[in-house]
Amino acid sequence: MIKTSFMRLTRLLVQYIIGVFIFIVIGSLPILLRDLTYDTEGYFKGIKDLAIKVFTLTGLTYDGQHDMLPAVMGRFSYSMTTLGMALIAAAAAAFLLSYLLVLFFEKQKDYILSFIEIIRSVPDVLWMFLLQAGVIWIFKTFGVKFVQTTSLGSEHQAVLLPLISLSLPIFLFLTQVIVLKIFEELDQQYILLAKAKGLSYFYMLNVHVIRNISQDLQGHFKTIVWMMLSTLVMVEYIFNLDGLMLFNIKHISVELFVFSCILFFTPFFLIYRLIDFRRLTL
Repeated sequence: MIKTSFMRLTRLLVQYIIGVFIFIVIGSLPILLRDLTYDTEGYFKGIKDLAIKVFTLTGLTYDGQHDMLPAVMGRFSYSMTTLGMALIAAAAAAFLLSYLLVLFFEKQKDYILSFIEIIRSVPDVLWMFLLQAGVIWIFKTFGVKFVQTTSLGSEHQAVLLPLISLSLPIFLFLTQVIVLKIFEELDQQYILLAKAKGLSYFYMLNVHVIRNISQDLQGHFKTIVWMMLSTLVMVEYIFNLDGLMLFNIKHISVELFVFSCILFFTPFFLIYRLIDFRRLTL
């Protein structure tokens, strides 16, 4: 048992180090193509120097002068908090809407899912601008400003609109997946058997169906993460959020980009491995 746990931990550590090294190799590519020539020697030297800095956490700067860690860690925490809040809000809203569709609008589900697909086809950036424009229109028309449209310093932080913009694509995606998976499960033989035993529809939905589709939902976790990270870049830029994505846009550097990728990679890598471990133990 101890040997098996040690081997798993070792394999986990090796996978993580390989992942970090891949970010260093890819992130250093601008050095290879510097001045429209192939600087192979400088590229490998850059990889070596950056690897030493990353693995020792020393000498990291975002502009060649200022220490990176104090500037990055707070912004990383802010970005991750925004991601977590948006994910929780999107998942809760998706489950609630899915329940309503399954329980009360089963005959209209195809029309509703088609409407959701149409909404999903609208670019995320357009939704962000529409939300801002709507708040501004209400303020000019009625003189009521109920949310901040963009962050202007620590005292005027935009919160609601960024959360809506970040969670909306995930909410629509999860709603489609959950509804389709629920109706797939309701057509299974064990549901017919449960109905024959007199079990209630609500009981079957909550105890059997949701438990069975949870594995499928975990399989979509990587897709959800990539969707949210790509949207986070636009959200922080448009709403001027003081997060790590916007900090990368303002301070373009190889060291900052690579270290930021590693920071985002680390928690999701651990979550992925935890999900895989649970699948193996079930």
